Amino acid sequence: MTLKPKRSRVILYEIPIIPNKVNIYRRGKRGTFQARIKLENGDWHRISLKVDDFDIATEKAIEQYFKFKHLKELNLPQITKTCTSVARYVIDDLEKQLNAGRGKSVYRDYIKVLNNYFIPFFGKYYITNITQDLIIQFDCYREEIIGRRPAISTLNTHNSAFNRVFMTAYKNGWILKSQLPVISTKGVKSQVRPTFTVAEYREMAKEILKWRDTGRLKSSRLLRELLSDYVFILSNTGIRHGTEMMNLKWKHLDWYVDEGGKKYLQITVCGKTGNRQLIARHGTISHLRRIKDRFENLKKLSFDELIASRYDEYVVRLRDGTRPKALDKSFDQFLTKSNLLYGSTSEKKRTLYSLRHFYATTQLMQGRNIHSLAKQMGTSVGMIEKHYSKLTPMLMAEEFAGDD
Repeated sequence: MTLKPKRSRVILYEIPIIPNKVNIYRRGKRGTFQARIKLENGDWHRISLKVDDFDIATEKAIEQYFKFKHLKELNLPQITKTCTSVARYVIDDLEKQLNAGRGKSVYRDYIKVLNNYFIPFFGKYYITNITQDLIIQFDCYREEIIGRRPAISTLNTHNSAFNRVFMTAYKNGWILKSQLPVISTKGVKSQVRPTFTVAEYREMAKEILKWRDTGRLKSSRLLRELLSDYVFILSNTGIRHGTEMMNLKWKHLDWYVDEGGKKYLQITVCGKTGNRQLIARHGTISHLRRIKDRFENLKKLSFDELIASRYDEYVVRLRDGTRPKALDKSFDQFLTKSNLLYGSTSEKKRTLYSLRHFYATTQLMQGRNIHSLAKQMGTSVGMIEKHYSKLTPMLMAEEFAGDD
């Protein structure tokens, strides 16, 4: 077997494993091996084999080659990309055209749409995993961010930007034509959002306290104890899971004192709709204290002292100080195990966002003014009416049922 040197900024010693199909190489005399594999469309795809042993690297390269071949036989893309990477690819192309004076002014709008809507929602998914159900979920997400159903002109701009991403993926072989999602300028019909009934929530609360104290691995136990408090904070405040809750710091907590001298916990959240202040239910405080007491430097402080200190650290942290990365997945596993993933209010499965819907529902059931609730939750009256108007019979159950 002969070595074929290839010139670059460093010398690459490239070794053919399957002639004109698979080569492996490494930069210089040391380091891990990499492979170049020829795809069915004639392109060479580079991958890192992450080993420095030649025989193992050879086996891994051949294994990867046949994996690509099998994907082709199944009529599946041989390689795919995350939505973030494809969107960044499109954004880079649009910016190059604008800088060269060849781009249209609307390209700037496409870039904003991809950065502000597409990447935040779809970014973590692979481009091959964008289903029509996910498109429907995005439509609801976009309406909540905007505060109303988007105008046709807005939908046209969004759809044009999104289609650039999908067509770029298709032209590069990262998605099949049959996998391209269909986007409509008519929008989608709103669905009842998955939430909990009061009885289901009580069952969930009971089960999550049992589940919190289990877990074979230390990492699982740390995540579960934090998630249980996270769940109760969301359902007692209406804070958005993710952006708002994960950005929350101790310095964002304060006391609001009314004219009668009564204290209420005020929380400032920062999300996609900007900053807003909300009043948390009193039960929220006990869960924040539980999180506080897991840290030695905070345990010695009273809750009042912690608020007064304006401590600049995130609230949502594991006991070891790290930030959690799998709260969604862990909650999904918990609901599945507890047979609570689906409920009576919707055919869609519940998520952490369902706790925000539960908060809105219970507040309306208690007679909260819809305008005040919209301000508390950082959304519009229209969104509250649209997504919770279907609950009107339940909110007025006593009036509809009448006396026994």
